[in-house]
Amino acid sequence: MINIELCGNRKVYDGMLMSLLSIIKNTNEELNVYVLTMDLHELDERFVPITDEQIETLNKVVKTKNELSKVQKIDITKKFKSEMLHGKNMKTHYTPYIFVRLFSDVIEELPDKILYIDTDIICYKDIKELFDIDISQYELAVATDCIGRKAINKKYMNSGVILMNLKRIRKTESFEKAREMCNNKWMMMPDQSAIYRCCKEKLYLPDKYNEQKARKEDTVIRHFSMTIRWLPIFHLVNIKPWNVEKVHETFSKFEPLYIVSGDTDFPTQESIKYYAYVASALKKLAPSCLLTTHIKGRYTYIPKEIYQYLDLC
Repeated sequence: MINIELCGNRKVYDGMLMSLLSIIKNTNEELNVYVLTMDLHELDERFVPITDEQIETLNKVVKTKNELSKVQKIDITKKFKSEMLHGKNMKTHYTPYIFVRLFSDVIEELPDKILYIDTDIICYKDIKELFDIDISQYELAVATDCIGRKAINKKYMNSGVILMNLKRIRKTESFEKAREMCNNKWMMMPDQSAIYRCCKEKLYLPDKYNEQKARKEDTVIRHFSMTIRWLPIFHLVNIKPWNVEKVHETFSKFEPLYIVSGDTDFPTQESIKYYAYVASALKKLAPSCLLTTHIKGRYTYIPKEIYQYLDLC
């Protein structure tokens, strides 16, 4: 059994779906997925929680690989509003949802050991090898941040993938201290910096468990976090794998060959919808591209929603 924590609002649902699809593609283990969300629409109309319908779709998706797997939603709106709504980092360019994982220690439903992942990761190997790492003597296990280890401190961590020992974190009260720090002190990367400073018992992981640059042969998790590009001039790049328009905008000048990879069994109507969306978007963005698809040998048809966009089949 692998326990997974995801956090966010309705806007990052696509990322949650893509992350879970990549995980179940590479493991047969039972997954217990906890989605932490909250409703802050009074601050911004975008800050609305994940819907029950979206949770049900995610639940159906994980069960296609292991029927014992499940996804459940945990709403922390009341906890957040009572403790962090007026903190000094509420008006940064980040959304308030970056702070949600800092409440993991006060959520009774969460198990003692859980793997937190950002919604912009793709899994390429079985995450069981990561989840099985012994952290009984640590609060958490993390990889260093590809930018921070050069610009801040060689041990500065990236919080996109965190294997958490909540039993120990509850004992040390490190997340409680992190929430207090975020409330009282403005920081450039508040949630990440607070965890880095307040959690003293860290096990540092190899980059393969949170690869923030190019995918390598041993990469288990590729994290599409913000990266630095030096040419033609210094700039930051932040491209999410589900954002077809942004991918095309960034790479179209290289006349790329687009390969959309994933589960070609089309297990749910939701997956069919996403393939159709990508095909439709690419037809509009790159009309000169020829579109075709590959399906598994035992499959005998292509859903009509996708077939209508294909040039070759």
